[in-house]
Amino acid sequence: MSKKKKDPALLRAIDELMENYIPEQKELFGEMFYQTIKQATEVAAKQAAEQAAIVIQNEHREFRSKRFRKQYANTRLLLQHYRSLNSHYANAVWESEKDVTDEFVDIMELMSGQGYTETVVVDNIKKSAEKTRIIMQHINKMLDIYHKQCENSKYAEDMRHWRVIKGLYLLPEKASVDDIAEKENINRRTVYKDVDAAVESLTMLLFGIDGVEKLCE
Repeated sequence: MSKKKKDPALLRAIDELMENYIPEQKELFGEMFYQTIKQATEVAAKQAAEQAAIVIQNEHREFRSKRFRKQYANTRLLLQHYRSLNSHYANAVWESEKDVTDEFVDIMELMSGQGYTETVVVDNIKKSAEKTRIIMQHINKMLDIYHKQCENSKYAEDMRHWRVIKGLYLLPEKASVDDIAEKENINRRTVYKDVDAAVESLTMLLFGIDGVEKLCE
């Protein structure tokens, strides 16, 4: 059996395997053993690599899914506290405009991260007039965009989604779920489904590419 350009470790293993073989048997079976083991090793390595890629892909998908769920929960949280935050924003006092890019990024990372309670998120937004202004300007701008998207949609239920969250969270006087259901001529379950649909769309707007990736999966 020629040993030229062959794996030395594999050749040594075959030599040990064929230790008790006579020379003629080594010559006859050595090459076959080498090629068989080499092929099996290559197949196993390929399968292991493919499996590793699947695991990494699944872990990445799970990470994005967890991140989106956190963002989704915080979008709902912001809506639930919208009146309070907007009032805080309207009555806050700040000295002058400044570059707020870093603070904006910090706030969005806070709301995207894991392990933060509802109190921590809301309190951190209210921590300073500047932070409140940053996040409320962003939220109000995205709400305006969402409103326009609903108005321009060819689906009537999209505009209903907007009216539902407007009544529940945005108007100064909160409407009850029963009031909205009666006004829209829908049942309570549909009201909650409309909220879910609106929160999903707003998450995409508020958090950008992470939301887009999740909705496209």
